[in-house]
Amino acid sequence: MKNIVFAINDGYIKQLCVTITSIINNNKHIHFHVISSDLSQDSKNAILHLLHNRHDLLIDFIELDNKIFKGLKLNIDYISVETYFRYVIADILPKIDKCLYLDADLIVNGKLDDFYNTDLGNNYCAGVKDLYIEMLNYKKNINFNSDDLYINAGVLLLNLSKMRKDKISDVLIKNTIKFSDKIEFQDQDIINITFKNHIISCDSIYNFTSQNVIDEWSKHRRACIIHYTGKRKPWNADCPNKMKNIWTKYAKIMDKTMKKKIKVALLIDEFFGGAGTPFGGYGALARKYIAKYVPNDLISIDVILGSGGHRFRARKYHVDDVVLYKMPRKHWASRLFLKRKNYDIYLSIELTNDWVLKHEPNNSKKLILWIQDPRPKYEWDEIATMTLMPEPNYYNQKIYDLVHNLYEQNRVRFISQAYFLNRKAIDLYRLKKNTQITYMPNPIEIDEEFDLKSYKKKNKIIFLGRLEDVKRGWIFCEIAKKLPEYDFFVLGKINTTKKNTAAFWDQYKNISNLHFAGHVDGEEKNQFLKDAKILINTSIHEGLPVSFLEALSYGCCLVSNRNPDELTEKFGIWVGDVLGNGFDKIDLYVKAVKELMENDAKRRKLSIAGRKYVQQIHNIKKVISDLRNVIYTEVQ
Repeated sequence: MKNIVFAINDGYIKQLCVTITSIINNNKHIHFHVISSDLSQDSKNAILHLLHNRHDLLIDFIELDNKIFKGLKLNIDYISVETYFRYVIADILPKIDKCLYLDADLIVNGKLDDFYNTDLGNNYCAGVKDLYIEMLNYKKNINFNSDDLYINAGVLLLNLSKMRKDKISDVLIKNTIKFSDKIEFQDQDIINITFKNHIISCDSIYNFTSQNVIDEWSKHRRACIIHYTGKRKPWNADCPNKMKNIWTKYAKIMDKTMKKKIKVALLIDEFFGGAGTPFGGYGALARKYIAKYVPNDLISIDVILGSGGHRFRARKYHVDDVVLYKMPRKHWASRLFLKRKNYDIYLSIELTNDWVLKHEPNNSKKLILWIQDPRPKYEWDEIATMTLMPEPNYYNQKIYDLVHNLYEQNRVRFISQAYFLNRKAIDLYRLKKNTQITYMPNPIEIDEEFDLKSYKKKNKIIFLGRLEDVKRGWIFCEIAKKLPEYDFFVLGKINTTKKNTAAFWDQYKNISNLHFAGHVDGEEKNQFLKDAKILINTSIHEGLPVSFLEALSYGCCLVSNRNPDELTEKFGIWVGDVLGNGFDKIDLYVKAVKELMENDAKRRKLSIAGRKYVQQIHNIKKVISDLRNVIYTEVQ
C-alpha cells in the first residue's frame, strides 16, 4: 500500500479533494495521511465521502500544533505555515519507512507505481529538478553550483527511516533559522540545502510544474503529476497554465462524487407517532434528532420499520419530509427491495427486529448499533420482581446472536448513549471485554433563551412517560397522596390495550393534587418542564431516559431509584435500588421530594448544574457531527 501525505489548512480543502479525486481515479491501494492544525470535522467528512465504498483506501487525520513553526520565515504570500509540516513527517509517522509527500495544488493524472517504487538507497528523498529555479539563476544565492541538483519540494518521495535515523527534522528546523536571511523559497531552499547530495533526480513527468509546461511541452501528454506552481492557480480565472483544463476535469468528477449521498437505512420499530407507531423514547430520538439533523449534502436517511402490511411490496410513508418503509412480508420481496435500495450502511437504535438485516443480500454491509437499553437475562430477573403489571419479556436470543455474528465478521460498530450500558451490551452480545464502544450521548434540543436563574418555577412535580408496566407510575401516584401541598402531573398516556389497565388508574383520579395530562409534546411539554421543580422517575428498569435530559435542560431536579451514569445523584436525589412493586419504598421518594422542595438553595444549585451539563454534553451540533463522522468512517 502506498502512503501519501498532505499538509494543509482548512481553507484548502476543496483543492485537496480535487487532488485526492485525481489520485483515486488512477490508483489503488493508497493510505492517505492528512496533517493539519485546524481541519474541521466537516472537511474531514468531505474527504471521507470521496473514499466511501473504496475498500482499498485508508485515511488518517493527524492534528499538529503549528506553534513550533511560528518563528520560521514565510516570505511567499500565498504559502502558509503548513508548508513546514513536511519537516516532521518522519516523526509523526514512526512506523512508516517511505511516503510520497504531495502539495494540494496538483493533479495525479496517471499511475504512481513506478515513481513510488524508486529505490531510495541511502538518500533522503527523490524529486524533480525545479526548472523555474534554474531559469532564475538563483542557486548561487544559497551557495549551490550551477550543476548541483535543486528540486521542487511540492513532490517528494521521502526516505522516512533514514530521516528518523539522522534526526533530520531537528536539522531542518535549525537550518531554517540559520539561513533565514539568505533564503527566498523558504522550506524548499532548506530541504535542498539539508538534503544536498542525498537526493535522487527523477523524470519531470512526476512533477510537471508550470515552468515545465513552458519548457518541456513535448512531455505534457506523459505528465503523471501536474503541479500548478505559481500564484495563479487553475481555480483562478486568470490562470495561464495550458493544462488547467485537467484540473477542471477532476474538479467536475469531485463535484459529481460529492452529489452521490451516502444512503443510510435507520432501523427502528417506532417513529414517535409517525406511520401509526407508538410514542416512545427510541422513536423520539429517531424522529426528533437523527432523521431531522443527520441528513445533509452528503447523507440521506430512510427509516425502515421492519416488516408489515403488504406481502409483495413495501409500504411507503412520508413523515416530516422523511421516507418511511414497512418491508414486504414475503422473503424474496424484501431481498429484492433491499437490493434495489442498495443502502450503504444500517443504523439502528438498539435492535429489536432482525427482518431487514437477515434479508440484506450483500453480506459486507455494516451496522452501526446505538446502544440505548440492552437487557441481559439478569436485567429481566430484576424486572420480574414486579408483579402488579408484569412487563412482557421480549428477550430475543436470535437478535443477540445476529449482532454477535456481525461482530465476529467485523460488520458492526457500537456506539453507546451512556457508559454504564457498555458492560450490559458486552454481556448481551457476547463481546470481548476490550471491544471498542464509542460514547455517543443522546442529543437534546436546548432552549437557549430560557433563563433558568430568573425564571420563577412553581411547586409542580412531574412524571414523564407512558403509564404502563416497567414505568411503575403507581409509585408516583402514591407519592402524590402523601404530599398534598404540591401539585403532581402525569405526562403520558395510559396503556388501554391491556385488560383492566384503564380501570386500575381510575383509583387515583380522585386525588385532588394529582393531574393526568395525557400525552403532551412540543411547547405544551416544554411549559411543564419550565414550571416543574422535580421530575420523578419510578421505573424498575431504564437506560438513560430522554426524559432525564429534557428535564435537566429546563432545570428540573431528578428524584429516582435509577441512577444512570450517576446523573440522579449529581443533579437530584437517588433513593437507592427499588425492586418489586415499590409500595414499601414510597417514603424514600417522599423524603427526597421534601428535601429538594424545602431546601431551595440546594435545589437551585443542582438545577443550574444539570442544565449546564446537558448544554455541554448533549449539545445537538456536537452529537450530530460525531454521529456523521461515525457514518463516514464506517462507510469508508
